[in-house]
Amino acid sequence: MRSDQTTPTTHGPWWRTGAAVRFGLLAVIVVTLSVVIIIAHPTRASLADAVGHNPMAPLIAIGGSAVLTTALAPRTLLAGVGGLVFGFTSGVLYIMLGITLGALIAHTVGRFLGRDFMARHLSGRLLAMEQAVAKRGVLAIVISRMIPLVPFGVANYIFGTTSVRIGAFLAGTVVGALPATLAYSALGSATARGDAVGITIAGVVIATLGIGGSVGSLLIWRRRPRKTPTPAAA
Repeated sequence: MRSDQTTPTTHGPWWRTGAAVRFGLLAVIVVTLSVVIIIAHPTRASLADAVGHNPMAPLIAIGGSAVLTTALAPRTLLAGVGGLVFGFTSGVLYIMLGITLGALIAHTVGRFLGRDFMARHLSGRLLAMEQAVAKRGVLAIVISRMIPLVPFGVANYIFGTTSVRIGAFLAGTVVGALPATLAYSALGSATARGDAVGITIAGVVIATLGIGGSVGSLLIWRRRPRKTPTPAAA
């Protein structure tokens, strides 16, 4: 019998292994959260009311942003509400703390539930892409955070299943998420003040980030790894 069949014979089919079961649970969690956030998505008004004028509002904003980021709520919505309720500077601070904490939680869940399975079964171009991301570290995370086609919340769980180091993940998340957080918080703050000029400027910045991210997505896709790693490299 071939050596690559030894493990299934000894421990049963691959899909009955603990790694596969945990990975399946991770997939169920991500899909469920995606469906729930689409059906019962929070609105700007509901989030602003939840924070209100509570003396614990900053902690509520940070903790709530962490929970909602883990639950796949759009970080742009959170940043906009942060600016609307707290103003530009405080809004950026609270929301960045919250979404970074939420990203760390999701990454930890992804690492615990999905890393073993991915390490054993990832192959071909997907393995080449994973290795390229891990090699580039912080830069790869920063770029992914600025690409609008990569959902921020889902990416947190996916990165947990890769070999990207936690330090690189956190640094890349902060640097990559900051521009959009600044822009949407500025938009929320300008909206609260009724500042038409500020709203226009923030809108232009947001559009620029979106266009730049889309162009970057195309360039990265054209330069994606095309060679399948050898078994030794894997």
